[in-house]
Amino acid sequence: MDIERDIRTQVSSSDLNPSSSLIQRLTFLSNTIAAVNKSKINGPATLTALTELSKLPTFDDGAAVDVYKSRPASGVRSVRLASGETPGSSEFINSYSKVVDGEKDPRNLMLLFQLDKVILSEFNVKDQIEVSFKVLRELTVQEMFDITFCYFPITFRPPPNDPYGITSDDLKTALRACLSASPYFAKQALPLFLEKYPTSAGQTMSDAPKGLGELIVKQSLEGLSDPMKNSAPGFAKCLASMIRASPYALAQALPQLFRDFNEPKLPSYRVPLINVITTLLLAARSVYGAEGATRRQSDEHSLDRYRDSLLDVMREGLRTDQLKTAAIRGSVAMAEIPDFLDALQVEELVKGIDNLLVHDNDEEVRTAALSGLKSIAASNPTIVQNSTLPLLFHALPDSAPAADDSAAREAYRRVLKALTELCAAPALFQTLVVRITTKLDLLSTAAGDAECTAAYAWDLLHAVRVVLDAKLGDKHVDVPKYYAEIVPRFTQLAVVAAQSADRPLFRDKTIFERAYAGFENGQLKQVVYDEKAVQDAPPLKGSEGSEAERNLVALYTALVRGLKPETVLPFSDADAFLASKVEWALTAQNAFQQRAALDLISAFVNKHAASLSSLPSLLETIWATVTDASQPAAKRQAALQVYFHALTLLRNELAYTASERALSLLGSEDALAHATASAFGILAESPGKQPRSHLIVKKLWSFLLPKLLAGEEGASGAAREPYLLAFAALLPLVPASLYLSDLRKLLPILLRALVIESAEERKNVITALTSVLETASSRTETDQLLHEHAEEIVDGLLRAGRTSKIGKVRAAALAGLGVVPDAIRYETLGKAKARVIRELGLCLDDPLRGVRREAVDTRAAWYTYGNGS
Repeated sequence: MDIERDIRTQVSSSDLNPSSSLIQRLTFLSNTIAAVNKSKINGPATLTALTELSKLPTFDDGAAVDVYKSRPASGVRSVRLASGETPGSSEFINSYSKVVDGEKDPRNLMLLFQLDKVILSEFNVKDQIEVSFKVLRELTVQEMFDITFCYFPITFRPPPNDPYGITSDDLKTALRACLSASPYFAKQALPLFLEKYPTSAGQTMSDAPKGLGELIVKQSLEGLSDPMKNSAPGFAKCLASMIRASPYALAQALPQLFRDFNEPKLPSYRVPLINVITTLLLAARSVYGAEGATRRQSDEHSLDRYRDSLLDVMREGLRTDQLKTAAIRGSVAMAEIPDFLDALQVEELVKGIDNLLVHDNDEEVRTAALSGLKSIAASNPTIVQNSTLPLLFHALPDSAPAADDSAAREAYRRVLKALTELCAAPALFQTLVVRITTKLDLLSTAAGDAECTAAYAWDLLHAVRVVLDAKLGDKHVDVPKYYAEIVPRFTQLAVVAAQSADRPLFRDKTIFERAYAGFENGQLKQVVYDEKAVQDAPPLKGSEGSEAERNLVALYTALVRGLKPETVLPFSDADAFLASKVEWALTAQNAFQQRAALDLISAFVNKHAASLSSLPSLLETIWATVTDASQPAAKRQAALQVYFHALTLLRNELAYTASERALSLLGSEDALAHATASAFGILAESPGKQPRSHLIVKKLWSFLLPKLLAGEEGASGAAREPYLLAFAALLPLVPASLYLSDLRKLLPILLRALVIESAEERKNVITALTSVLETASSRTETDQLLHEHAEEIVDGLLRAGRTSKIGKVRAAALAGLGVVPDAIRYETLGKAKARVIRELGLCLDDPLRGVRREAVDTRAAWYTYGNGS
């Protein structure tokens, strides 16, 4: 029997009275279905058939009840929810809303709230919205919102002796569970919560934030079920904000996060999960550990039950790659929550961070570890002092690494960097001073390569200096008490090292007041810590003594620079003292001695210029030495250095006259021309380490620039080079704003100066060009000029980046080239893009990491050049 064909024929004929044969066949079909094994019947097809039968007028109430009771409640979702009209459709929601509208009986409300939650969370309301968003947003969401939020806030009070036992809290809890069942209520719910809160009073006032809090926490946790999504950090921030308002969010969030972290669906989930846990801990620290905090962990105990689980997560994170950085931040947050961890637990976390700081190869992890320890040291200095510092000092070698052991040298420098960050705290600085001094004592008697030992000693001393600078910047009050300990000890190390077996030298007592007696009269016992360690010696004079002894002028310079201007001088003739120091500079045996003597002269003149009357005559004496061709070339060049240092100290017309006289040497044909050109760089330095006045800089630049330009234009061939060199040496003197005002005259000479051999001056030119490119966009004339010379600029920078023998020049050139795409429009340099990228690719193999890094950044900038235009 073909029942389906008979039915189709009956329907197409529009005959309302079926034939007896069709009725007979349908009866046979019904009996067959009733007799067959129920497990053999297709569920989805049966539901489809029942849906069609429900449309017949003969499908009465009894049939509807029978169908409802027979639905496979335990079936899979695809079977329970047949396609078509389901509880998630707009037609069902519309009908359901009409049925429940206006219900007030508490018993029915408890049932309705449960039904609403099931409809919102189990059925395909969300799918309907996604399929027909514009149509169903107002229909489905708004109708469900209306029939649920109309009961907020609950004001029900049960009558006395209520036989049903329904309380106000029961209704509130059921309603909040319903309100938080769907994220699609957010647009309507948030304004309602904000409206209800200020207009409520008493218990009703707390319902709005409680309802809103439960909604936010629930939706945030659902969003974190897949922590790899881009929205996960946003949900974490929502939870963090809730924690700052109430510990409720911690109790809801942490158990789920622990479960997900310990048994992740995917191994990669652990990274974002520990980041979320750390975010919550940071929020808790901001609540309990902030200055002036009104909430206390010891009062709320919100984290106590999770202490062990949090410690387990942090231990695991500190041991696992990819989790270490987040675990460090989380460990620091836990350690800084007052009254949460005991000392042993904090010490355990600190030891884990210490291990990463010393042994981990990842720079990012080490940086995070150092930052974390520095933060912990502010609140728990004793633990850092007892745990971290011994480990770091143990990692410092007692002797200098060999010259070819770059790995060991890099390792101890990392340790020293960590110590400089940690030991600025007053509680830790004493330990640093004692341990560094001990290391220096060991080095002073250690055998080995003198150059390596000196480099290691310099690194140790530099670490102390960095910490002292930081403490002075922070105005720590404990600095003065270390003066009598640090300065004499370090001075003694230098003095002992300078003494030889057959030429005893020095000894000390106080420093500044007796520095003159110590260095000028040979009473050197007054400038060291242990008088028995050294012996007195003849006075320190410019042309006498061994090289090691004369190197001690650097100590003398440091002491004089520390004097205040009002200090009473231990001698009466300031001019004679200055003349003797000039002689020291002229007879220096090496550049170190000369630089120290020149710094001593600068410091003395800056502090006591009023008591000096012989500067003009002294300048003439120095100039005579410079121009005396019978003098050795080394002495003439030394006199030239002294002469230019003297120019930096002058504040009158004599300075300009003396400068013009120095310019005349640039045109000479001997080697002094190049030495003079390089010496102009001294004018760009700040005398006595003090910042120059902008007015003085502008006057000096305006005086020298026209003369240098005229001299360079009037010369030819190799004779132009000294003028270019002097121009380049002066460039650090002025800010970029002065370049821009004269750029039409300066740009051609800047481009010509890109090829000079001197590394320092060439770098000055590149830095000046980079500054112009970075600041030129606001000036139309400057912009036009740069575009006219754009190809020359690029070629010059490329040449410097490829061919210079000095790494800092190559790095500066590549950095300047990286600024070009932002300063020059693409239509001007578009044709050069491929060539520049190709040549930058060759720089990626540079032996210096800093140069390679600049090459990578610059090539990335050129890759995107013109893509947005």
